[in-house]
Amino acid sequence: MNKLLLLIVACALIISSVGATATVSATQLGHSPFYYFDVTHNGKAVGHVVVNTANANTPTYTLVAYGLTPDTRYTFGYNASGDVHTLASAYSTTTGALVMSGTFPTADVKDLQSAQFWVTETPPCSSNYLQVYGFILENNGWFVAKVACEYSTDGGVTWRESGHTGGIVMGEFYPVSLPPFAVPNGALVKIHVIVVGGVGGAKAKTGSEVFQYNASNSPPSYAYYSIMGTTLKNSLLYQGILIWE
Repeated sequence: MNKLLLLIVACALIISSVGATATVSATQLGHSPFYYFDVTHNGKAVGHVVVNTANANTPTYTLVAYGLTPDTRYTFGYNASGDVHTLASAYSTTTGALVMSGTFPTADVKDLQSAQFWVTETPPCSSNYLQVYGFILENNGWFVAKVACEYSTDGGVTWRESGHTGGIVMGEFYPVSLPPFAVPNGALVKIHVIVVGGVGGAKAKTGSEVFQYNASNSPPSYAYYSIMGTTLKNSLLYQGILIWE
């Protein structure tokens, strides 16, 4: 089966798929060499990938995903046997579609049954991240907020959420050091603000700026943010780096 036919098969699978939070698992039709997987973005199914193992020496894959941020570079990869693997990166279209195809690593074919495929926004191609010891949040909103951080130890491919502070009330200027949250030294970090209350319960906003956590940063520098608005409509703004001792 050629790549064009693989792409048609993948598109048909997306059209017929249901459910937005499916976990990734392999589907194989009989003894077919084709394996079908959901592919997720931030825990939500956004498309499918087909892995063709007909040629044992050069297995291939085709990815088709929709509903992503338009004109944004994404990295495609998978988790298997506790390890993270990246396959390729490409820009989404102006409508938020993403199509990739290529060769799948022969050594990982044995792990296909348990593989979990994902796409994620590709982090900036730079190692010159600003070093921070924590975050500062100035709450100018009509709500209570809590501060956490999202951190990555694999260069921005996957992100985890840390613990969070207690409630920060309107008018409070609150420094948040990262050591109590057990964030690994050297990890990439982004501020994550939880807006408490309101219709539908807690809301959250994550800053788009990426920093590097430095546990020995001295004097300690903090990425300073302000948040304003209401529980239903609010804005998180990056104000710069502050030294806070």
